[in-house]
Amino acid sequence: MDSLFLQVLNMSITASYVIVFVIMARLLLKKVPKIFSYALWFVVLFRLVCPFSFESVFSLLPAAAETIPQDIMYSQTPQIHSGIPIIDQGINRVMPSPAVGASVNPMQIWIALGELVWLAGMAVLFLYSVFTTVKLYRKLRSATSLSGNIYELNDIKTPFVFGIKKPNIYLPVGLSEYEKAYIIKHEQIHIKRFDHIVKLFAFLVVCIHWFNPLVWIAFYLMTQDMELSCDESVIKEMGSDIKKDYSTSLLSLSTGRKMIGGCPITFSQNNTKGRIMNILNYKKPAFWAVLLAIMAVLITGIGLMSNPKVKQLTVEDYAEQFIKDKIAVYGELEWSQDFKIVDSKITNLEKVAHSSSLDSSPVEGWQIEYRLKPDDISKVMFVGGMNEEDGWITEDSSGGKPILVFSYEDSKPKYLGYTWSGDADFSTLAGQETALRIFLEGMDLLPHETYPGNHILVKFPLSSGDTSQLFLSQPVVQGNRGIWCVERWKDTNGNEYHSTPQTDLIPIEYYRDLQKQVDEGHRPGLLDPVQVAFHYIHDDIGQRVSMEELKIKSPATVEDFAIVPESYFIGYISGFTVDNSSFHLDPVEFLTEKDRDRIKELKIEPADMPSGYYIYNPETYPTYCAVTDETEYYILNVGGTSSHKLVSKEECIEYFNQWPEYVPLCEIITRGGYVISMREVLVP
Repeated sequence: MDSLFLQVLNMSITASYVIVFVIMARLLLKKVPKIFSYALWFVVLFRLVCPFSFESVFSLLPAAAETIPQDIMYSQTPQIHSGIPIIDQGINRVMPSPAVGASVNPMQIWIALGELVWLAGMAVLFLYSVFTTVKLYRKLRSATSLSGNIYELNDIKTPFVFGIKKPNIYLPVGLSEYEKAYIIKHEQIHIKRFDHIVKLFAFLVVCIHWFNPLVWIAFYLMTQDMELSCDESVIKEMGSDIKKDYSTSLLSLSTGRKMIGGCPITFSQNNTKGRIMNILNYKKPAFWAVLLAIMAVLITGIGLMSNPKVKQLTVEDYAEQFIKDKIAVYGELEWSQDFKIVDSKITNLEKVAHSSSLDSSPVEGWQIEYRLKPDDISKVMFVGGMNEEDGWITEDSSGGKPILVFSYEDSKPKYLGYTWSGDADFSTLAGQETALRIFLEGMDLLPHETYPGNHILVKFPLSSGDTSQLFLSQPVVQGNRGIWCVERWKDTNGNEYHSTPQTDLIPIEYYRDLQKQVDEGHRPGLLDPVQVAFHYIHDDIGQRVSMEELKIKSPATVEDFAIVPESYFIGYISGFTVDNSSFHLDPVEFLTEKDRDRIKELKIEPADMPSGYYIYNPETYPTYCAVTDETEYYILNVGGTSSHKLVSKEECIEYFNQWPEYVPLCEIITRGGYVISMREVLVP
């Protein structure tokens, strides 16, 4: 739906240029038959419904058809390209960019809201049209047949055509015979030219582009030109002698009825004054005038239907634009107002990543290094990795160098955005592909699943007490014969990490080699996902866990992995007040006789557990815990029917403060770095 909505916006913007041009062309064609003005509106219809066109050097449009890029929702620097620099600069300056670490690009929110408004507007117009059409259809049942498809009807003041496949002509009662002749001829010409189909189609297009006022203006002017050209056809067929009588009949019949008050598939008389003046002033044009008008309409039509030839941008062009965007950012920063960037140059631009297996089109990453020349280097405040070299500003942030990412179609680069060299290992093919995958997934250009098929989810505790989870896949063969690998893992804060095999091969080739080894009887442990997970936790993450601590979900889905794991802690609470949105947790281990191995490891004697439990409190720094408005608080329900009762934050703090020396022992559940619930622990 996002793609469709953006396509409609682009078609509407392009059609707006065409509408303005056609309106101006109508003024130049004022002295020629109105059929030529009417013909130009079909170019507008073409632009409003056709998402593609052809390129031509004769195009009259300022820019290509895609003013709003399809990937603008995921772009780190969203921009439009209208072909009019002053418009582009003004709009691009206020385009919202995604915040670092944000899960949603603000452009996604705005476009989603726009879609809802657009769909609601279409629904209202369609429902209104259906209502008025049904209402009129019921009224037409009382019409009296005169002959063929011609009917008379009471309670109407103007004649009109109703119908699509078999259109009928409806006349008001009381017309004289000569008036009937003119009006019937007029409506028959409408039917002969399929104007009833054109008007219905045009109205449906207006319903789609209802948000564009120029489209409403175009519809109004098109219907005017349709009527005027039809009047001219009547005079052409019946002779110029009927001008006066024809005008008189229009004057007596017309009520200036507007489309919005009626049915979209009818024709009614309107613009009486303009039509009468056009009829009285109509003269058969000279042959040369008609020929010139035909040529003008054809040339104008081709110019408006075609897109301008656009220079194909190269990687170097995009790199230059990247630097220009950087310079524009400098101009908006408060600390950079004392100097201006007067020059720039690229010192290095090299391809550092390539993949042909991630998507249907090849993807590449190009590392760029550049320098910026300020007008006064002494006024530059060097921050965030900025350095000075021979009067030039160089940038080397903690994230490394910027990597410009491109996809290729027909060997033509398309800029997707940028990442940083410090975010991944670009020294191997596996590292390059992983880095590009992370970028594309972050832009929602790839699914968050490296290897489709069977999956297993493994949750495990870290030494800090947090819970993390692995996502395992079968990259080559599905089923009992297929090896398993850790595709990615996620910590308790929702941070996601991709597994990159240590190899110079691309990952899938690496796993195919491992699968071949297993098929030959080697490394059978790769067929056991639990063993694969256990060794990955020990060897790659560096955490010591036991097999018993692993919690397996099989089968698992991508949606299961998307859920941030919950972490469970138990400890003493301190620093928790009504005004604070956080507290400190001194984590402990609450051991009972069931924890024999841990008791033995800590060398705890039975005498140390007179009440059947032992609270092991190692010397550790307190853990910072943040609460939200959704955090739930449970305190002991002494004397109640349940062990705990749910209370508010204020009630919980008041309860704990009853005993100044009391340090509450609580069970804490967190997810994504925030406390989900706090539950007081009963100490026997």
